[in-house]
Amino acid sequence: VQYPCDQCDFKATQRGHLLIHIKSKHGGVKYPCDQCEFIATYRSSLLAHMKSKHKGLKYPCNQCDHKATRRDHLLTHIKSIHEGIKYPCGQCDFEATERSNLMRHIKSKHEGVKYPCDQCDFKATQKGDVVAHIKAKHKGVKYPCDQCDFKATYRVSLTRHIKSKHEGVKYPCDQCDFK
Repeated sequence: VQYPCDQCDFKATQRGHLLIHIKSKHGGVKYPCDQCEFIATYRSSLLAHMKSKHKGLKYPCNQCDHKATRRDHLLTHIKSIHEGIKYPCGQCDFEATERSNLMRHIKSKHEGVKYPCDQCDFKATQKGDVVAHIKAKHKGVKYPCDQCDFKATYRVSLTRHIKSKHEGVKYPCDQCDFK
């Protein structure tokens, strides 16, 4: 027995799962992380995020210095970086290193799915990006570095700054040999 969602293509195998889906995906129920911009649509996803991103669990790559916060993220890293697996778009020349990035590309570039800011003309391809934009651009939220005078408008920018400027982490280009 399948329980189809009347608002999208989702199908659940249990009625309770359909209700959870409708509440989280269509009912506006969100679970924001209190330590970063992440917003989950399920409570369990928020808990998994908190455990992996903020509790220090690391899964090291045995082929390079990369450390993933989840085992599935490590496997994705190995496939895309070391095995060269790409997910090509069937409508243009774009190639993604992850299936989820390909789906985001298709929705934003070919299906026109956008999430608009209610205060300016900014549009994002993910809801969480609009929330981060509003915090940074309209509320003036800044994330200061505790090791220098740098101030970031996004938490992820601060993290990248600390890793690259204070911890010596290099971010190689996935299109060329630049590091």
